[in-house]
Amino acid sequence: MVFARAKLVLEDNCFEEEPGSVSIKLVGPHVGRMYKACYELMKSVFNVTDSEVQETTYSWGKSEKGDKFKVEWWLHKDMDVFSYFLVSFKMSGQGDATTGSLSLRVKPLLRSEYPQDTIWQRSLFYEMMRTFWHRAFYHKKREEYAEECRHSTILFQKKLNEFFSSLKGE
Repeated sequence: MVFARAKLVLEDNCFEEEPGSVSIKLVGPHVGRMYKACYELMKSVFNVTDSEVQETTYSWGKSEKGDKFKVEWWLHKDMDVFSYFLVSFKMSGQGDATTGSLSLRVKPLLRSEYPQDTIWQRSLFYEMMRTFWHRAFYHKKREEYAEECRHSTILFQKKLNEFFSSLKGE
């Protein structure tokens, strides 16, 4: 992430086709255990630490159908000086030990930021050089990052489904 007052931001969905996100809907027992499982899976699959995951929404309560919860996380993973992953995880559900439902939406983004603070960085010549460098060299690297982002998101989805299948077997 570039720290600058003014910056040029390039943002791409990791999945090029619509809808650009992964939605998972699960029905079964022990949906309350998915909170910890999701958090641990996102850290291990995306290879990030606790400090790179921010929980922005947390709501947990009791209802007549068991626990009712809604959680939102943002994952930030630096890839290099200019690019990083920004992944939104929105999970909501309700249920108890015998039955319940869960909905999870994962929206991965790849962002690249170029500083535009100084007069030199705002000049036409600098912008022409930056554009040439981006098209000639960095575009390929961004494609590799987007592929890694897609791979990590799909791996997260598969591992979460495996964990939920193991809960159904209990």
